[in-house]
Amino acid sequence: MKLKRYAAVLCAGMLLAQPAGSQELSDYLAISAEQNPGVKSAFLEYQSALQKIPQAGTLPDPQLSLGVFLRPMEQMMGDQVAQVSLMQMFPWFGTLDAAKAEASAMARARFNAFREARSMAFYEVKATWYALHLVEEEYRITQETLKIVGTLEAIAVNRFKSGETGPGVATGGRVDSPPAGSISQNAMGEMGASAPKTSMAVGSNMTGEMGGGRSGLVDVLRLRMKILEMENTELLLADTKRTVRAQFNRLLNRPLDAEVVLGDSIHIESLPLPILEIPDSIIAHYPMLQMLAAAEAAFGASERMNRRMGFPMIGLGAQYGILRPRVGNTNPMNGRDMWMPMVSMNLPIWRKKYRASVAEAGLKRQAAAEALLETQNAVMVTYEEAMKDYQDAQRRRTLFVKQTLLAEEALNILMASYGAGGDDFEEVLQIQQSLLNYRLANVKATVEQNVSVARLERLMGR
Repeated sequence: MKLKRYAAVLCAGMLLAQPAGSQELSDYLAISAEQNPGVKSAFLEYQSALQKIPQAGTLPDPQLSLGVFLRPMEQMMGDQVAQVSLMQMFPWFGTLDAAKAEASAMARARFNAFREARSMAFYEVKATWYALHLVEEEYRITQETLKIVGTLEAIAVNRFKSGETGPGVATGGRVDSPPAGSISQNAMGEMGASAPKTSMAVGSNMTGEMGGGRSGLVDVLRLRMKILEMENTELLLADTKRTVRAQFNRLLNRPLDAEVVLGDSIHIESLPLPILEIPDSIIAHYPMLQMLAAAEAAFGASERMNRRMGFPMIGLGAQYGILRPRVGNTNPMNGRDMWMPMVSMNLPIWRKKYRASVAEAGLKRQAAAEALLETQNAVMVTYEEAMKDYQDAQRRRTLFVKQTLLAEEALNILMASYGAGGDDFEEVLQIQQSLLNYRLANVKATVEQNVSVARLERLMGR
C-alpha cells in the first residue's frame, strides 16, 4: 500500500470526527499525515519491519555441492567421474514459528511507533494552529484597544482645549494639527518625530483658562505614551505571527512563508469522550503502551527461539554419484549411477552461548515489562495534568467573560464621566488596561483548553 493512500486511510476516521467549526484544521491535519517527514519516516520503518516476517519464517537455504574427479575413481559398479549432493537443514520444532512471532511483534512495535509519530504530529499541528489563532486574536484586540485609547485621547484633548480659542477641534477620535508655536518646545521634543497616528492642538498658555490645564496636558501625554506602547506591541505581534506561521508550515513540509487560512474565531473544543471513559481509552490506545507491549511479546518470542536454537538441527538430503562402465568389469551393476540418501545433525555442545542468549532475551522481556508499567504510570499522571489544565482553562474562561462584561460597562461609565469633566482619569486608564487584560486572558484560556483537549487526544492515539 502506498504511503499517501495508507496515511489518508489512517486519518480518515479522525477527520470525520472533527467538528464543523474546525474544518480548516482537518484539512491541515490531512496534509500533515501525508507530508510530514517524521510521519513518513516512521511509516517506512514500519514497512521495513514487515519485510522481516517472511525472512524469519523461512527455512535456511539448501546446500548443493558438485564434485568432479580429475581421475575417475574405481568403484565396484564402475568408474566414478562426479558426484552431486543436496542437503536441507531443518531447525528444531517450533524454532521458525518463534522467529516469525518475534518478527511480527517487532513489526507491531514499529507500527505503534508510527502511530505515536502521527499522533505527535497531529498534536503539534493543533497546538501551533491554536497559537496562530492566539496571535491573530491578540493582534485584533490590540487594534480595537488602540481605537478606544484614541477616542480617550480625543476626549482628553478636548478637555484641555475647552478654555481656548484656537482653531483645533477633535473629530472622530483625531484632532487637527496645532498652529505653530502652540505648544512648548520641550513638550514637542519629548513626543519626537515618530509620534503616533493622533495629533493634538494646545494653546500656548499651559495653564490656560481651565484650572486643570496642566493635568489635562499630562493626561494627553500619558495617553500618547500608551498609544506608542500599543503600536509597538502591534508590530511585535505581526512579527510573531510570521514566526508561528513558519513553524506551522514546517510541520506540513511546506514553504515557510506559505499562506495559512484561519477561521473567523477559535473553535472551543470539548472532551473527545466522557471523563470517566478517557483513562480506559488511554490505556487501550496510547501508542507507546502498545509499542512496549509488542516489544515485550517480541522478546518473549526471542527467548523461545533461542531456547530451541540450543537443540540440534536435522539435515535431510541425497548424494548422486555418476559412474561410467569400466572395461572388463563383470558386475551386473557396472556403469549404473548411484543414489545415496543422507541425514545430518549439528551438535550444539557449546551450551554457554545458548544459555546466555536465552538469558539475554529473558532480561530484555522483563525490562520491556517494567518500562511498560513505568510508562503506564507516567501517562496517567500526564492525563491528570491535562485534565487539570482543561478544567482550569474552563473556569478561567467563564471568569474572564464575566469580568470583561463588567469592565466594558465600567469603562463606558467612566469615559462618559470623564468626557463630562470628571476627574477620574486614573480610573479610566486602570479599567481600560483591565479590559485589555481580561480579553487577552480569555483568548489564552480558550487556547489552553483546546491544547489540553489535543493533548488528551494524543494520549488516546488520535
